[in-house]
Amino acid sequence: MKLSVWLAVLGYGLIFPTLHGMSTAVFAADEPALATSASEAEKERIRAIVKEIVREYTASLGDRQTTPGAKDIVREITQSNRNFIRTHGPEYYKPFLNSQHPRATVVTCSDSRVHTHALDATPDGDLFMVRNIGNQIATAEGSVEYGVHHLHTPLLLIVGHVACGAIKAASADYGKESPGIRRELDTLQVAKGDAGLNSIKQNVNNQVRLALGKFETEVMSGHLTVMGAVYDFKNEMKLGQGRLNIVNVNGETDPARIAKLELMQGLDAPVSKAAAPRKAAAKEASPKEPAEH
Repeated sequence: MKLSVWLAVLGYGLIFPTLHGMSTAVFAADEPALATSASEAEKERIRAIVKEIVREYTASLGDRQTTPGAKDIVREITQSNRNFIRTHGPEYYKPFLNSQHPRATVVTCSDSRVHTHALDATPDGDLFMVRNIGNQIATAEGSVEYGVHHLHTPLLLIVGHVACGAIKAASADYGKESPGIRRELDTLQVAKGDAGLNSIKQNVNNQVRLALGKFETEVMSGHLTVMGAVYDFKNEMKLGQGRLNIVNVNGETDPARIAKLELMQGLDAPVSKAAAPRKAAAKEASPKEPAEH
């Protein structure tokens, strides 16, 4: 059955009397503001009814509405999941059964080219990941707060990346985008006409500045370090393809001064074989969060 017929069958008997009653009641109102309010409320109710009808219609389509290629994607995902189960026994899940103890809150872009395993070879239970377009604090405030205030991560890492679509959009006219996308782009403050590396760094610095203002107490007391970085999978910064380049530490953006910070010393040294046990021990010793996220 076509959608138009479905709407006619399921919706006509309900919507037409509602519209008729609305026109009688609204236009008889003495106050224009009251009439407008009643009209908008009735319109919203009708929209909700129509959306429910469309939802029921879509559910009735079954395989006819399956997106081309979706089956192959789902097959790959489920096979990957089965492989994961096969190679990770019950012992693997024990640290995650009742709580989480990540060591860093990471705010990065939703872009699929920002590879989590490029930031941490074993991110499971280690990184509290917050992803949105433009790696923003403002559009994911609650999630970031949860990582800092409830999970007590000592590091808040904000990761921008080259070729960022959100930065490209925010630097141009995005007035034709949907309301939801416009709302998220509105909070990105970058130079118009510049979608390149300068704007990507500027956005990372803006996010660090917002975080420092929001978590000033934690930073000043030495319980939190806020860092900004750019993931460069195109080697635009000429420091190595796929390299995570730290560009901001607690508001410091001068590369020479960043390089001299004690925090930055020895980063290129090989990871100790004892690192994994220390990592597990740190998780066990971390304070438990008051509620599951």
